[in-house]
Amino acid sequence: MEELVKYVKTTIIKLIGLTCIVAAVLGAVGCQQYIFGWCIGSGLNIVYFLMLSSRSARAINLPPEQAASFIRGGAIFRLLMICLVCIIILQFPVIHFGAVVAGIFSYRVIIFADAIGKHVRGR
Repeated sequence: MEELVKYVKTTIIKLIGLTCIVAAVLGAVGCQQYIFGWCIGSGLNIVYFLMLSSRSARAINLPPEQAASFIRGGAIFRLLMICLVCIIILQFPVIHFGAVVAGIFSYRVIIFADAIGKHVRGR
């Protein structure tokens, strides 16, 4: 359980850091129209990750079959939440939808960077 908490904390810090860095770069390059969408997408991604982490933490003490079922059951709610928020965001033409989607996928960038870092350190 301690490892899960440590992983969640470090990942949240990385996600917030990536959000701030990309927002700063977008501002410095003059792409201010994307910053709000990026921050919304990244925030939605962080909420999704926290919901997944919470569900995973509660499933630790369950037998493997029940744990998998328990986590899958929450997946529908998490995906539905993302879809509904995206539908709401589409109603606001000021928010760039591509930036929102990029922010939602920022966790994948963190995972990819971690994998590359582990591979490089392993050599």
